[in-house]
Amino acid sequence: MKHGNGLLKRLLACTLAVCTCTAFMASCGSGDSSSDASSSAETSAPEADSSVAETTTAAEESEPEPVTPIDVEQGATDEMLERAYLYNGDLSRLAAVIARAQESEFNTTNICYFGDSISAGSGATSGAKSYGTLFKKWWEENISINVQVQQQSIGATDSYLAVHRFKGDVAEVDCLPTLDGMQGPQIIIIEYINDENTPFYKETMDSLVRMALSLESNPAVIILEPTCDNGASPQDQHIEVAKHYNVPFISYHDAVMPEIEKGSIKWEEISNDTVHPNNPGHAMIAQMLEGLINYTIDNMDTIGTDVTPFDPETESLTGDKYANADRADRVRTIDTVVCVDEGSFTEQSAKQWPYINDYATFSGGSSTWEITAQNIGIAYYKTTNGLTGKATITVDGKEVTTLDGDFPGGWGNYTEVESIYTGDKTEKHTVTVTVPEGEADDFYILSWLVS
Repeated sequence: MKHGNGLLKRLLACTLAVCTCTAFMASCGSGDSSSDASSSAETSAPEADSSVAETTTAAEESEPEPVTPIDVEQGATDEMLERAYLYNGDLSRLAAVIARAQESEFNTTNICYFGDSISAGSGATSGAKSYGTLFKKWWEENISINVQVQQQSIGATDSYLAVHRFKGDVAEVDCLPTLDGMQGPQIIIIEYINDENTPFYKETMDSLVRMALSLESNPAVIILEPTCDNGASPQDQHIEVAKHYNVPFISYHDAVMPEIEKGSIKWEEISNDTVHPNNPGHAMIAQMLEGLINYTIDNMDTIGTDVTPFDPETESLTGDKYANADRADRVRTIDTVVCVDEGSFTEQSAKQWPYINDYATFSGGSSTWEITAQNIGIAYYKTTNGLTGKATITVDGKEVTTLDGDFPGGWGNYTEVESIYTGDKTEKHTVTVTVPEGEADDFYILSWLVS
């Protein structure tokens, strides 16, 4: 079964809940505007009718409350920022990062952006205008000059692919040496608007956050939630994960959508399409991250800087389905994925970073693999040239799915991911990929995803 918002993912590739319990720069409240009006049997009908008529006339004559436009070039308002800090979580890891950075100018702070095209900077007119660069510059000017950015965001991807990328693209990446010998990222910002608002993406985000918290560097993990123009986002799933692991959650969605709905901001003022923030939108996201840092600094004494390493025995929200997730290709080889017979998949096409070590065929045919895992997925390439065909996938001799690599009339080529098998336990499986020979007999296996 395919998982992922295909339409949104394609748009992203093309351009390549609860209020905080600790009142983090926000206040929550609910108003009850309903009234309980009762009338007795003794009330005369004429008097009741007259009252209704007067109320109706007053309502008809009342003027609508004027909407004050917000100048997006000036950034988010205080009210928007209050809504953005949807969940405070435990800020001790972030406090420890700040304290360490301020302790010595030689202590390099590694900030890892792990997301899709928004975190990669899409929508901004240049990399300098992206929220990641703006936040880095602010950190240099206000916290510490030594900042290293680990940009691991890829357009048109979701947290299903991310949880399989994390080990190779984040955990195993060497960072610059620091005075105190710190290795690994100190701040990880996770953002995946491509996720759907379904339990599947609660599972993938669950395992992803566990992986991030488990790193030896004890990074401060922050979940960032953008939005589509119609308000669609996977926030309901992601916020549950944040609360379960006490991870800070910033909602750009909650900051901007009420303003869009009442008309104080027009969507086209903060985005040039249906999802990517433009320069003012990126600046607002950076402003929200900066506010989180400032709040942490202002409350250091209360928050504290003592960090408790993540306990792997901590109960998983969804069962940690994607524990030990990893990926394999022609160069990144792992013991659990073995190519038994390349067959006709002998080409290395280097189609799309970072999946340039692929297995490709331009003549149809088959390849066979032995994969030891509980869950198996695949990253494959879709093209618009009409030459890429369909591949039938069998697991232990049973057909499980057919993948269509053709994207007729599309805007361009992109990487698609799909979960093809889920079992009850980890065991060895024989997986075969077969492409019928014919006009459209190209096919690209970019990466195997296993957990």
